[in-house]
Amino acid sequence: MVDLSRLVANTIANDRSGFSCAVIISNNSRIVHQILEELPNGIRSVALTSSSNVFNKLKESDIESKLLEDSLSSQGLSVLVNLHDLVLQGLGEGNFNSSDRILAILGEPLSGLIIIEAKSLTSNRLAILSNEHEIDIEVLAKVMELARNIGGRGREGHAVGALFAIGSVPKLRRYTTALVLNPFKGHSEARRNVIESNNHETLSEFAWLDGAILFNNKGVASDAGRYVQVPAGINPKPGEGGRHLAARAISQLAESIAICVSSSGTITIYSKGKEKYRVRLS
Repeated sequence: MVDLSRLVANTIANDRSGFSCAVIISNNSRIVHQILEELPNGIRSVALTSSSNVFNKLKESDIESKLLEDSLSSQGLSVLVNLHDLVLQGLGEGNFNSSDRILAILGEPLSGLIIIEAKSLTSNRLAILSNEHEIDIEVLAKVMELARNIGGRGREGHAVGALFAIGSVPKLRRYTTALVLNPFKGHSEARRNVIESNNHETLSEFAWLDGAILFNNKGVASDAGRYVQVPAGINPKPGEGGRHLAARAISQLAESIAICVSSSGTITIYSKGKEKYRVRLS
């Protein structure tokens, strides 16, 4: 059996770069306490557990913790994928910084340590998607920034949703119909480009219209208020709302990227009909 606390102590002692954060994954509160004793002062830490009893014990001890929805014991090797997604979610919620170097300590279902560079984790995930769709990574990053602003701020104090699709505009238009007169008509490309942060306020206003905003691969918005025509062969999944279904459908039909902002504060990226990334805003 792996002595996690000793392994943590040795890793920290022999590591030259240092760690800014530690993530402890365990359903054993005793193990969490033992590991915390080995962490130097100044390292931010959070414990992840799927046990409500352990979660409550940790909260009583003023230990920052998060209750996971999926049971740790049932995850097996998939906990490694889920760990990366949790860090990505933490980045989206502002719990981690892109410059963080994170020591992940797994107590179960596997035992061991993983070192995560938050910056490379984020850029790699977005880079893979952007390369697959021949989209500049800056475009994808800026649309995500726009999505976070909308999801985190809402409109006039009310939670709102939005839908963005990035890809070939002719293909995107083929599977959508206009719900309103195109508000971008007559505006220069410079005023419609998502890369320019100064344009985000205007883009946010049009994003609150029913339907989707369409972007080309260069990040220039072509249309707003486009209704996605979901064919009979694409059926909703359990618990999936209309906006998420539309995002999944347009990403599949137009072989594009779709970004869905739900009114509940979740941002989801779809690529070619599959969910690739999900983050919940705090």
